[in-house]
Amino acid sequence: MTNGTLRMRVFAGPNGSGKSTIINKVQNHKVNNVPIDFGIYVNADLIAKELRKGKCSFKKYKINLQEEEFVRIALDSGLVGTSFNEKLFKSSFKLTENTIHLVEPNADEHVAQIIAHVLRKKLVAERKKFSFETVFSHPSKVDIMKEAVKAGYKVYLYFISTKSPAINQYRVEVRVKQGGHDVPKDKITDRYYRSMDLLHEASQYAYQAFYFDNSEDGDGKQSLFAHFKLDKDNTKNWDVIDKDIVPDWFKEYYSSKI
Repeated sequence: MTNGTLRMRVFAGPNGSGKSTIINKVQNHKVNNVPIDFGIYVNADLIAKELRKGKCSFKKYKINLQEEEFVRIALDSGLVGTSFNEKLFKSSFKLTENTIHLVEPNADEHVAQIIAHVLRKKLVAERKKFSFETVFSHPSKVDIMKEAVKAGYKVYLYFISTKSPAINQYRVEVRVKQGGHDVPKDKITDRYYRSMDLLHEASQYAYQAFYFDNSEDGDGKQSLFAHFKLDKDNTKNWDVIDKDIVPDWFKEYYSSKI
């Protein structure tokens, strides 16, 4: 169990939106000369990189896991299904000495997503501060926010997007040329709309929420256009921000649902 206020930071938005840039800014931000407490950081992409080298240890996440518990949480996640069924899942890894060893190289991304899910569940259960990055394309990410609030966490949502999935596709292409990981164009588009569809619901579980638009190219173009913080009555107190800079995607996927 951790001391002090329990916090969970969620960095969400479609592939190629610019989440990594926002994460770096938050990590480097100081309040009264003290860095923000980021807690344990969970990132499925980084986990996948480790798996491609052969293994991923739970030790650095301060979590202990036996295979039986790992499998149980995984099968309840909704991430094991038709394309990656239970048989494929169970044959894709081995868990020994608190370390996942990848057996099936082609399953790296599937297993990484499952590991990230299991870590989030365990960290909430063990009441530890943590942060995670997500494209927000699966309802389980909203579910973990609900669980965290119920467990007494203050949830901070940082959501960043663009006005069109075509922009995200282009950004991923640029990232690949710079040595980053690729995502198929159809997946980028599909995840874009699924992520946007979850925006409003996820915001209802945030203690504070920060919304960024990254439709324009260039360094430092990720503009914060809206922010709220809950008061003692759980009412959202919105900062006074120029309504002219609020992007259409936010009006469609958040404002129209109020």
